[in-house]
Amino acid sequence: MLNRKLLAAFVTAVVCYFIVPIFFNDFTNSYFAIGLGVSIISVPILFTIGILVSMVIELRTKHIFLAFIEHFACGLICVCVLLLLTEWDIELFFVYTLMAFVYVTVFFICDHMMKRFLNVRQEGKRNLD
Repeated sequence: MLNRKLLAAFVTAVVCYFIVPIFFNDFTNSYFAIGLGVSIISVPILFTIGILVSMVIELRTKHIFLAFIEHFACGLICVCVLLLLTEWDIELFFVYTLMAFVYVTVFFICDHMMKRFLNVRQEGKRNLD
């Protein structure tokens, strides 16, 4: 499970590097700088807190929609902690929440697709044996 979560987090970090700068007003001149700036903060959170919480959620929650809601709630908690550590601004809250939604959604979809693919692949190996 840990290997799958690490791979899903890596794919999420790469994909979101290119998606997230679109949500900023001045992305035309500094697209890659915005992607790098957001990644400097979000990727370590994704690889530490995100993976650990996702493993706990997967072990205790079997319903997929409820699992997604729990992942997003964890993202919102991270947004609130980040805003408490920096300057609280309602506009930043919406931007951070949108970024958290994108990261959580991409991570959740990648992880779920990998889980399905690996289960199908393992069942195929069992049928061949």
